Amino acid sequence: MIEFQKTVKQTTILSPLKNFEEETLTFEYRADPLTGRNTTVIKGMLGYVSKFFTSDAEMLHALMEKTRATCPFCPESVQTKTPMFPKDFLADGRITSGDAVVVPNLLGHAERSVIAVLGSEHHLTLKDFTANLLADGFKGGATYLKRLREVDPSARFPAFVFNYLTPAGSSIFHPHMQILARNIPFFLVGLQIAKSREYYEHCGSSFWRDLVTVERKQERERYVSKVNGVDWFVPFAPLRGLNEAQAVVKGKSNVLELTDEEWRGLAEGITKVLAFYHSLGYVSFNIVLLSGPVDEHLDYFDVNLRIVSRPGIQEFCFTDAWALPCLLWDGEAVEEPEKLAEKLKPFFKENM
Repeated sequence: MIEFQKTVKQTTILSPLKNFEEETLTFEYRADPLTGRNTTVIKGMLGYVSKFFTSDAEMLHALMEKTRATCPFCPESVQTKTPMFPKDFLADGRITSGDAVVVPNLLGHAERSVIAVLGSEHHLTLKDFTANLLADGFKGGATYLKRLREVDPSARFPAFVFNYLTPAGSSIFHPHMQILARNIPFFLVGLQIAKSREYYEHCGSSFWRDLVTVERKQERERYVSKVNGVDWFVPFAPLRGLNEAQAVVKGKSNVLELTDEEWRGLAEGITKVLAFYHSLGYVSFNIVLLSGPVDEHLDYFDVNLRIVSRPGIQEFCFTDAWALPCLLWDGEAVEEPEKLAEKLKPFFKENM
C-alpha cells in the first residue's frame, strides 16, 4: 500500500524583516513513497529564491551569439564537427530522426553515450520547444538503442538526459539530449527497480500503477493530466523540488516498449511544463527519463520521467546544487508540491 508520510515541524525567530517581531517557520519532512528518501519542503522559501531563476536578457543574448560561432551542432557544422559511428555499427555514420541527428558523444558519461542534436536553431526559449522536435530526439535515441542491443547486448540499462543551458550543466547552448547506456543501472534506476520489486513482492501489485491510481483519486492535490497514455503529476517528495514534475508510462518497463503515441505523450507533456517555466521567466531545465533493462519486461517497474527548472543566467552566479542535496543526499523543495500542481494544471487544460 502506498503511503504519503510527512512530519511537520516549526521554529520561531525574531525577524529583522518584520521589525524583530516573532515569525514562525514551517518545515515539512516528506518521505518518497517508493525509496523513503527524505525531502524537506520549506514553506515560504520560493519567494526568496525565485529572483535567482530569472535571467539577464542581454547576458543571455550575448552568450547565445558568442557560442553560435563555434557551435558543432548548428546545421552548417553538424556533419563536419560531430563524431560518427564506426561503419561496423552504422554504415551511414549518423542516425537521422526527423529534425534530430544522433551522433556519438565526443566525451561521454557512460561506455555507450550518444547525443541527439535537436533541430537547427542554436537557442530556443522554453515556449518554443515543440512536441515534434522532442519526439524526434526520443525516437532517434530509441533507434540507437535498438541497434546497440544487436551489437552490445550487455549495455542493458539506458537513460535519456536533457541538460539545457549552462545552469543545467550543459557546455553547448544548442538544444540536445543525451542517451546513455551501460551494463549496470544508474544509481536511481537501480534503487527504483529494487524498491519496486520489494513493493511488488509485498503488495502483489505494481507500485507505479498504484501510484498513478492514488494520485488520480487525489486529483485536487498533485495529479495534473493524462497525455496520450502518459500520466503527469507533481511528486509528493520531489528530488530537487524546483518546479519538479513527473510522468509515468504505465505498463511499459523499458523505453523500447514505448509506442509512438507514448513518445508523443512524453514530448507533449514536456512542452507544457516548459511553457509553464517560460511563464515564470525561466530559461534552463533538466530532464531525466528512466528505463528498466531493455532485454526484459518487468511487471513491477514502469518508465518514468522527471523535469526540473534550473537557475537563470545572471551576473550574480547562483546554483541550486547546494550541500543538502549534493552531499547530504536529502531532497529540498521551496514550495508545497500541491501548490505547484495547481499552477501547472492550466498549461495541460486541453487534456483534462
